Amino acid sequence: MNNMIDLLPYLPQQAQIQKRERRQKYFSGIANLIESVVTLCIGAGFFLMLLAFFSTMA
Repeated sequence: MNNMIDLLPYLPQQAQIQKRERRQKYFSGIANLIESVVTLCIGAGFFLMLLAFFSTMA
């Protein structure tokens, strides 16, 4: 059984499904990257506001 070739990825239906899955994975990766950048910016903004608040108190 080790010498058998898996032909399922070459069937038209499977090729469309794999293409759709790759596209979804690509866009979810981009969405995760954007979400991480936005979260980092919000955190940095909060830190800067906190720093400005404490600097005016001193």
